[in-house]
Amino acid sequence: MTTTEQRQQTKPCDNCGRDASKACTRCKRVAYCDTKCQKSSWSVHKKVCFPPGATCTRCLEVIDATNLRQCNVPHPIHCSEDQGSSMGYGGNTWSFSCTACNKSYSKSSPTYDVSTAPITRGPKFCYSGFHTVKSLPESDERRVSNDVLVIDCGPNIQREIDNIPNSMPHVRILTIRRTGCYDESINPKLNIKMPKLKKLKLIDVCFSKINLNNELTPSIEELLLQNIPDECEVSVKLPNLKDVSFYYYDGENGEWVNEMLATATNLERFDSYKLRTYNTPELHFASNNLRSIRLHRAELLRSLSVYAPKLEHLSVQACYGLDGDLTILETHPNFTLPPGRPSTFVVDGTNACLSSSTIQTLQNHPRVIFDDGGHSSNPAEGLFANMHSAMNW
Repeated sequence: MTTTEQRQQTKPCDNCGRDASKACTRCKRVAYCDTKCQKSSWSVHKKVCFPPGATCTRCLEVIDATNLRQCNVPHPIHCSEDQGSSMGYGGNTWSFSCTACNKSYSKSSPTYDVSTAPITRGPKFCYSGFHTVKSLPESDERRVSNDVLVIDCGPNIQREIDNIPNSMPHVRILTIRRTGCYDESINPKLNIKMPKLKKLKLIDVCFSKINLNNELTPSIEELLLQNIPDECEVSVKLPNLKDVSFYYYDGENGEWVNEMLATATNLERFDSYKLRTYNTPELHFASNNLRSIRLHRAELLRSLSVYAPKLEHLSVQACYGLDGDLTILETHPNFTLPPGRPSTFVVDGTNACLSSSTIQTLQNHPRVIFDDGGHSSNPAEGLFANMHSAMNW
């Protein structure tokens, strides 16, 4: 073997820089002159040592010499919670908090399309760092997933929805959203089988029908409904449902909400803002696992019953019409009381118009820590609460 051939088979030692011919047996990219150098370098090298052709389990990209230190994961849409927006002549800004990385970020654009707007404040990526080939815990959402689907509202939205059983039969997380102005001319239906679906977000889309049940979507545990149109035909009967977020709804018939609550016997959390049902002025909660109920500005709610032996927090903030019964049930015909003492819980009545008998009941209840809050905290809500109180005086 010539000297030139010998040089071609050697590389600089990844630790000391001398000529080395012993390649790393795992990645084959670097070489070492002896075992001592290899051990000395391992604490640094292990972060970029992957078998040839390996795929990163976080970003799903093939790892090679060009991207060893470039594992970048965008903020997942299903983990981005809306924190408000501002629109004006100078442009539009949307703010979000990412539950995957627990960071906040904002996007800005001169148009109304949030999907194409760049991030202008906060971290541009949910994760940015080294690749990995290890299995990630299910709780770590800082990743690109091949069972997560986002559908943006457009002229082909119905075709995209109907094609889900073929294009992604094992979809686990689905978000269907509006990215621009609310379009009342596009009225899709959601009535398909998605047996593996666990998390569903329907955001600002003018649906004409939503049908979720144990036959079509038996695995759903988390559901977000935002700006569902009043005239939408809705049926939600999901026994495994644990978490419900429900924002901006003005429906003539809200009996389907109580049907949803009656079916969701494993419910743990219910969060709502401006939930208004004109012909159904009462809500009934019943679950051994329910810990949190927030009914912020459920302005047409007249009465409420709750069976929840593990409840920690109940908010009826700015429920201006809650002058009927607020009943805390200690037993329920459909449930066996779990072992142990029922929990104490806080009732937040800030800016709520509760009857004097309801206030007295809450103050005397052994499980309740009643926080009246008065007509304060939010000036606009306080004004409306005072107006309602004066009208009912």
